[in-house]
Amino acid sequence: MRIIPRSTGDFLFKKTGKTMAVMLAIAMACQVSACGGAKISEGLADEPGHGKWVDSDVKGTVKAEDEIRLQDDFAAAVNQKTIVSLELKDDEDWSATEGASDLMQSRFREALKDESLTGANAKVLRTFENLVLNWDERNKLGIEPMRKYIDDIQSISSIDELTEYQASLERNPFNFGLIMPGNVQAQDIHSDKSTLVLKVARYSLGERDNYLDYTDKTLELKESNDGTVAYLLESLGYDEKSIKETLKGCYAIEKFLATNECMSLYNRSEVLDQVQTDRVGLEGYAGGYPLLEILDGRGFSKVDSFNVDYKLLGKLSSIYDQNHLQDLKSFFTVQMLQLGYPTLDKGTIEKVLEIGRAKSEKDDGEYEEKSDDLVFYTMAKDYGFLPALADLYLEKYYPDDTKINEIRDFIDGLKDSYRTMIYEEEWLSDETKASAVEKLNNMLVNVVRPSNNADYSSVTVKSYAEGGTILDAAADAARLLCAHKAERASDPAMDRNFWDIFDGNFATTEVNCFYSPQLNSFYIMAGWVAVGDAIYGDSITKEEFMGCVGIVASHEISHGFDGNGSHYDLYGRRYDDDGNETDWMSNEDRSRLDEKVDQLGNYFSLARPIPGQRQVEGGRVQNEATADMAGIKAILYMARDIDGFDYDGFFRGFAAFMCEQRQEKTELGDIENDNHPLAFHRVNISLQQFDEFVNTYDIKPGDGMYLEPDKRINVW
Repeated sequence: MRIIPRSTGDFLFKKTGKTMAVMLAIAMACQVSACGGAKISEGLADEPGHGKWVDSDVKGTVKAEDEIRLQDDFAAAVNQKTIVSLELKDDEDWSATEGASDLMQSRFREALKDESLTGANAKVLRTFENLVLNWDERNKLGIEPMRKYIDDIQSISSIDELTEYQASLERNPFNFGLIMPGNVQAQDIHSDKSTLVLKVARYSLGERDNYLDYTDKTLELKESNDGTVAYLLESLGYDEKSIKETLKGCYAIEKFLATNECMSLYNRSEVLDQVQTDRVGLEGYAGGYPLLEILDGRGFSKVDSFNVDYKLLGKLSSIYDQNHLQDLKSFFTVQMLQLGYPTLDKGTIEKVLEIGRAKSEKDDGEYEEKSDDLVFYTMAKDYGFLPALADLYLEKYYPDDTKINEIRDFIDGLKDSYRTMIYEEEWLSDETKASAVEKLNNMLVNVVRPSNNADYSSVTVKSYAEGGTILDAAADAARLLCAHKAERASDPAMDRNFWDIFDGNFATTEVNCFYSPQLNSFYIMAGWVAVGDAIYGDSITKEEFMGCVGIVASHEISHGFDGNGSHYDLYGRRYDDDGNETDWMSNEDRSRLDEKVDQLGNYFSLARPIPGQRQVEGGRVQNEATADMAGIKAILYMARDIDGFDYDGFFRGFAAFMCEQRQEKTELGDIENDNHPLAFHRVNISLQQFDEFVNTYDIKPGDGMYLEPDKRINVW
């Protein structure tokens, strides 16, 4: 499993591409050079680990009978017991954070069983849970819950009625359209003002590029989509001709959108002056396309700030006419089929998965039953009930702010450490130091609890006995979410202190922790706190907490001052009032920083984790590796003021948190494509740089974890 972060400061697992992510306050006191021979990288004289490390991330590398010393391979030694206890299938990957996901999912359903939790959210969620998990009723209904939604789309007889359909929350609860409301966010220049992002419709083949460059992957996706749509429409009584026409019409609209989409191509001037616009500008771009009529019908009549692909919008009128009506209906039909089929009977779901496997080059094996906990959580997340679930979870597991305040106190200590680290950097100019500390002081810390509550009292969820279905419940939840979004977008002010429980990009139920440069804020989700609970349970010590949960927060703070974060000011603005970039790091400081961070990349480039395979590309991973070391350093600074600090517990906590088991092909894929170091490198290479680690385990020359003092990379 890989965790999917929501912003640029993601700590782990699935990673976003960053522009030169480098740490502001890093000083390498010496050039990185040799550190011994390598057993696992033949022909490479200077490999980290002196040939005594193995890639303990790869399944089968660490065995029960292996005698592994902490001093030789810390990651493998600490995690050996965990690794050999796992029972994984050949094609199954695992990470320590999976335990947190499982724990959160089980806690959600425990909360539903707690009869002391009453109110609208609890009532709605319990009914929804029964809709989801009552397979007997779902199987009886089969595909019928989908029929009324498809029939409604097909009944549209004119382009004017199609406009009415898109504008109607009652008929079109799921936001189908060509360009429709997306997120509410801060404007690029005026960070205290809001704007509504208008997003292009979802493509049935996934990425836009699949319509521009026909590859084997495109063909595979198309065959799978064709098979799925054909099966679902055939189940609804459509004949072969109608099915082919539906697919042809859908692809015609999607091809048009993909060909004309321009959002990633605009320059800075266009982004600031044209992509960002008001109602008058939006109406001018739209021409004959009735976008404002659609938006106003959905509740956005008071919104006067938009972020839109204006060139695409200007071309929509060329396909929005009676001649293209059938193609547009086909496009909406396919969108509805894709959204709705997971809510249907088990036979339909298994058939769709079977079609996907048959069209795929890879063999994913037989359909695997998922736990009730996972099924319920996935459906709640995908169909609009996650805010209510978050509210109920916090009510049960965070009845007061005691634990939240403890975490906040810890974060305050981290920020103190960073201030000290910034001021101690001799190579940084006084001006850059002052700007960095000013930004640090203004950095918002969001821990576990969003600013508002989710009220689902207006959402109607009927039981099966009352004639309800999952899809109908999802439709009403979608109406609530749309109404909330319209209310937020109608407020021209953007309060960066406000953490919206309804914003899926900032869901506290996710096992995630990240920094948002656009808000100069970082977020520790309730799901991320559960990482420590999953690994250690209630007996977790403060040092173990620092090693698994705290290290992430420390890492994330660093992203406010890296090569990407330094382009955003203390309020999260990328551009000032005149449209100039708000880069507060001097060119001289940035040049010195780049040089020092490159040294770290050079050290990683000496590693070849898997015998006979490619070396690590240090230039790719050096940015996140730098943030790892900065995060460790900040906590070690804190430890100086903690009497009896258990360094062993902290270092072991970090290694346990990073533990994972993966297929070799997965590891090789990350070596080639990932901008984070491999997990065992994040442990071994990071820790061997610090005197506290060396002294804790009495590491000496000849040990695998030993790196000569004059060759260690001095972070900060």
